[in-house]
Amino acid sequence: MLLAGVVCLAGWQVWLTVRLLQQDRNLEIQQSRERLGQIADIAVAQLAANSSDWDRALNELTALPPAPSMQARFPEAATLVVVTRERIQVYPQRPLLYTPVLPVAQDEPSGAFDAAGKLELQDQQYDRAIAALRPLTREPATRPEALLRIARIEAKAGHPEAALDAYKALAGESAVIHSGTPYSLLAATARCRILTEQGKRKEAQAEAEQIHAGLLAGHWPLSREAFEYHWAGLEGLGVPAGQPPESSVDFAQFVDYLYRYWEHLLSQGAHNGRQHWKSSPLVWNVNADRLTALLLPADWIGSGLKIPANSGNIRWRMVREGDAAGAGITVTRSLAEAQLGGKLEFSIAPTDSAVTSSRRTLLLAGAAVMLLVILGSGYVVHRAISRELQVAKLQSDFVAAVSHEFRSPLTTLRTITELLAQNRITAESHRQQSYIYLDRETMRLHRLVEDLLDFGRMDSGRKQFHVQPHDAFQLVRATVADFSEQASANGFRVESDIGSPEGSAAAIIKVDEEAFRRAFRNLLDNAMKYSPDCRTVWVNGALEDHRVLISVRDQGMGIDGDEKQAIFQKFVRGQAAKNAGIKGTGIGLAMVRQICEAMGGEIRLQSEAGVGSTFTLVLPLCED
Repeated sequence: MLLAGVVCLAGWQVWLTVRLLQQDRNLEIQQSRERLGQIADIAVAQLAANSSDWDRALNELTALPPAPSMQARFPEAATLVVVTRERIQVYPQRPLLYTPVLPVAQDEPSGAFDAAGKLELQDQQYDRAIAALRPLTREPATRPEALLRIARIEAKAGHPEAALDAYKALAGESAVIHSGTPYSLLAATARCRILTEQGKRKEAQAEAEQIHAGLLAGHWPLSREAFEYHWAGLEGLGVPAGQPPESSVDFAQFVDYLYRYWEHLLSQGAHNGRQHWKSSPLVWNVNADRLTALLLPADWIGSGLKIPANSGNIRWRMVREGDAAGAGITVTRSLAEAQLGGKLEFSIAPTDSAVTSSRRTLLLAGAAVMLLVILGSGYVVHRAISRELQVAKLQSDFVAAVSHEFRSPLTTLRTITELLAQNRITAESHRQQSYIYLDRETMRLHRLVEDLLDFGRMDSGRKQFHVQPHDAFQLVRATVADFSEQASANGFRVESDIGSPEGSAAAIIKVDEEAFRRAFRNLLDNAMKYSPDCRTVWVNGALEDHRVLISVRDQGMGIDGDEKQAIFQKFVRGQAAKNAGIKGTGIGLAMVRQICEAMGGEIRLQSEAGVGSTFTLVLPLCED
């Protein structure tokens, strides 16, 4: 009896304990569901507010890139598109394989080519036809067509080299023929075919690869049909192109869809709305002048929520019709309030409560271990994120600086080109000066691109230097002579003290000539750039301990002592230069250091803030 009573009492105790645990568990589930409901309501309200703000921002957006204050109103990694009748803008910039907005072909003066056409086609007097076309190459309105006809006639007449030269002159033309194809693309294709016919396979292959790269980069504004035609033609030029990248094709289709959808929306009288482009939400705003669209990234909800949606044991996910319910305790809210499709599901994974003191001990021990793991992981993640943010900041500054460096010469090129194209510069002296400006800015842009490409190769270890013996002082004199014209144009002069060519001792070093001149020119550029008051740069050359010392000295703003090592790292620029608003990419000195080290030398720096700087290239002489 006693044993039975004990067993019954124990059973009752077990039953009571189970019931209490079950009630506690039900209460915990109810509280969790209420908590989830509150979080879900807050999340939907925030998304609705964000959605309304996107509508207002899109209505205010007229051009790209957006101002920083407006950019902050959109989710990170989102794509902005502004469509007008004249052009299509995309931010962040991405290449467009083809575009629905094509440049308009320039009307040719009536009868301008009649005489040349008769000489070519009827009389077959090719020399006289070319002579008739030459004056037309000097007029912006007829220059592209005249060059194209000259190239065609030269090819007919059996003068392939002259035809190649004429086609090469078309490479810089931005005009298009009446079918919409750019003259420069036609010229590149024709050059490739002529080179192939001449048996110059290597040059033809290089030309064809440039066409391939230009098509992928959206270098030419083409219709979809024109792009597909020229892409298919790459096979005939010897480039196995295959299919264009799927992401690039999808984006071009997306922009084309937006343009045509804009026309539909105007006819319907719509002003704003939402839909999905494939798996990404699309928000758009329409008026008679433009369509502005926002293509949201895959993680757009996470960037739009202010609450820590993934903290603790709370999870959320997007669900659509037919999706299975998540595990654990779930609460679902529709996104209709935010004018977005789908539903948002919040969930809490079920957890087991402690039953005995030993389980509670184990649970506390496990929690303590997890806390240590989380703190340790958090510390590691914090360190990693801090480094990534620092690198991202440097890269962001680099991208901004490079964008400015590109924008300045491009703006000059575009302005002068438009003036010349519109024949608004009538005086021949002014036209010649314009050509000089175009040449200078083109060379500046070319040097910047080459610097960036070479730095990328150096940084990745893929740069191959062609080291040969050279007279260091002759290289310095030649570089100074080339640089003096640019210096004079900016009001600077370069004073050099490296001895006369006849009287100075030989300073033979083994270097890559192009790399050496690039490094030395970079130092001259910096000396001029960071000397706002003193307009003189000094260059000295000397021999010391079987080494050549080439120094560039200025009396500019100088460099703080704690920055002297850091400025030779990539993307790092001095604080004084940033405060003064002097633009730069932050890779120049890093590239100079890498070039010197690759040649077995070093670079030295003597500088004092507010006094000036002296950079010295130290390179070993060749062994006898």
